[in-house]
Amino acid sequence: MYAVAVLDRQALATFTREHPWLEFPDDIREVSLFFDDNGCPARLSAVSVGADGADYPADTNVFSTDTILALIRFAPHGTPRSWESPEEARVWRILERLPTCDEMVLVDETLEASRRSVLDEAYEIVRKMTVDAYQGLAGSAGSPQEADRLSKAALLVPARLDDVTEETKPLFLEVDLWRLVAVVRDEASMSVDYEVPSALELDELDRLIGDPRESEGVSDSLIQTLFDLSPAAFSISTIGKNSSRYVRVNKAYLDLVGKRWEEIRGHEMVSSGLAIGNEARERRLAMLDRDGAYSGERAEIRNAKGEIIPILISARRLNLAGELYDFEVITDVSRN
Repeated sequence: MYAVAVLDRQALATFTREHPWLEFPDDIREVSLFFDDNGCPARLSAVSVGADGADYPADTNVFSTDTILALIRFAPHGTPRSWESPEEARVWRILERLPTCDEMVLVDETLEASRRSVLDEAYEIVRKMTVDAYQGLAGSAGSPQEADRLSKAALLVPARLDDVTEETKPLFLEVDLWRLVAVVRDEASMSVDYEVPSALELDELDRLIGDPRESEGVSDSLIQTLFDLSPAAFSISTIGKNSSRYVRVNKAYLDLVGKRWEEIRGHEMVSSGLAIGNEARERRLAMLDRDGAYSGERAEIRNAKGEIIPILISARRLNLAGELYDFEVITDVSRN
């Protein structure tokens, strides 16, 4: 969606009176300036009056650079509106319904494939918008050479989302669709989003997950099963080399380290004596920073007795209420 400033006849009369040196065309009766989400000018369109008194799209390419800059500065005098094409609105609706991972369920191939299918659907709409835009421009081009260039550009629009690169970016920029393409492309490069309770409401999180000291008489919800009945140890913590603090763990984790939840809740992981700060840990944190996840990494953890326990860790970085946290799944391999 774009914010639009519409300069009608009255506004344009004021504009030409204040900018007489620009020689603004007399037949232009309306100018629309489109601004993106950042308030930057995205495109310009105009309507002219023909000899028969009817309205026709005007060729804004004839406007000088000084004229365009002056119109942008004059935009606040226009009537504010908003504009979004039906196709673009459809793409945004598709992006809003991207599959997400419920609560703490780990991502599987089915979910990833479903998400990619939705993104491919969104890109196909944008690809068709791009091709149609080029064909429309070619049909109204002022010269055979320009029509030929635009027709060839339509054929170069990538057929698949995977084929979109920085080299193909100008194809979408020329018809003002790169912003939409970039969002779809970036979504395809990101991990599945998680839907988890607010990190700022630990008491509510405790209520959903259950008290880690209890193993009976609790909810039989999926998240309760994951946290209390799973043999794997789960841990949620804040991120950072020197600021990783416990946010939530399950009973299996407490059993593994021989601690009570009251002893570690909110404590820094390394200074608690459980997490071992070393180069291997720094490397794993770097993978989370870079890739957002890792799987099956060998590591060590220290229990309450000071014993070193060999483990395997799989982790994923989560977005909780706008804050990033690390979710670790830990397997004790000391008996293997």
